[in-house]
Amino acid sequence: MANEIGDTAGMNKARVESFSDGVFAFAITLLVLSIPIPDIKSADDQLLTAGLLRVIPQLIPYVTSFATIGIIWLNHHSMFHEVEKVKHTTLTLNLVLLLVVAFIPYSTGVIGRYGALRSAVVLYGATFTAGGLAFSALWFDIRRNQLSREREDDARIRPTTIRNLIGPVIYPLATALAFVAPKTSLGIFFGLAGFYYLPGLPRRNDGP
Repeated sequence: MANEIGDTAGMNKARVESFSDGVFAFAITLLVLSIPIPDIKSADDQLLTAGLLRVIPQLIPYVTSFATIGIIWLNHHSMFHEVEKVKHTTLTLNLVLLLVVAFIPYSTGVIGRYGALRSAVVLYGATFTAGGLAFSALWFDIRRNQLSREREDDARIRPTTIRNLIGPVIYPLATALAFVAPKTSLGIFFGLAGFYYLPGLPRRNDGP
């Protein structure tokens, strides 16, 4: 049994991608539950309108989380498109990434219920920090073990490497900032999602 678990070099990578796609789809669907339905005492249109307007600021973490999961999925697909084989470490790191992705709806739901409270934003930022680290670790594992069809030199992959490291550096800094300025931290998280969603140059495997 140990040999079967350890010997994953011949595993069909399509199974890894299919399982990962399922987790991404499930997580991104659950995000809508983070948007609270207005709690009004009676079916009054004016009260409902006021309640819906109060929900608008809470759409920011929803959009941020949706964009972040979408970006991770797009780059995960691009990264595994070039992978020729997988190893046990690759599978493990991929599972760690999916573990974090599946947790994003929960931390987003906490923001949706309690708003920009310090503890809620710290949890939100810590989740993104873990996601950035997990994606970068997976990307470096694939490159280090030369599991990809691409055989790029260091100069060509350096821009992607730098972009992959921006998230793991900025996310923890923004999370620390949440202890004193949680709303500013949310703005940084939203800005990072926009940064990765709108790349300036066509690059592959840009991190979350």
